[in-house]
Amino acid sequence: MAKDTKDASNASASAPLGPPWVACALLTFIMDAADKAVLIGDLEEEYRLLSRHSPRDAQSWYWRQIMRSAPHLILKRLQSLKIQPLGLAFVALLGAFLLIYYWDIWIARSAARTFAAMTNASSYFYSRAIYLLVQMIGVAIGGGLIAFFTFSTAVPFISNIAYRLAPAGLIVFAPTLLAMINPADNYPLSFRLLWLSLAIPSLIGGARGGVWLQARHN
Repeated sequence: MAKDTKDASNASASAPLGPPWVACALLTFIMDAADKAVLIGDLEEEYRLLSRHSPRDAQSWYWRQIMRSAPHLILKRLQSLKIQPLGLAFVALLGAFLLIYYWDIWIARSAARTFAAMTNASSYFYSRAIYLLVQMIGVAIGGGLIAFFTFSTAVPFISNIAYRLAPAGLIVFAPTLLAMINPADNYPLSFRLLWLSLAIPSLIGGARGGVWLQARHN
């Protein structure tokens, strides 16, 4: 009897644990109901096979699969919920605004500071050039996000620019426009104008990329 209890205890200890519950909850939340049974079952089966060798590697693998699949699953879930165009436009606009704002703080400025530290540059010219270059990438991604979710395939690209991207751009660029009127930092007006003159074509170029992605998705 004691031997049977010990064997059962060893079997329980060697049995692989289930996937992280937080990851499972997140996956369940973002998935469409029709896909839940198949996808969760496949992931759990693969997770248990991996966890026999390394539970830590299995957990890392599970999280990677969720992060890799999340954008597609979220988009599919939004479509299944039949979100109204106005609500979807608001979500896309808010997402673009936050992306550009935090891209500026976390990526563009960090890139400029890193460049200045590596080169020991005495002038701000090259650091600001790096900042502008990296920041325009973020602006282009924001434009692509707006176009992907809001542009209509039934009208020409230029009409989408005029009726969808232009109003969104006014909101996205509002902090820069306000800073030009009431500056709160050391950036001169000429730099703000340069930023704006680069940001507008970057936003449009990003929108073109968003239209291309939209066509591929459809």
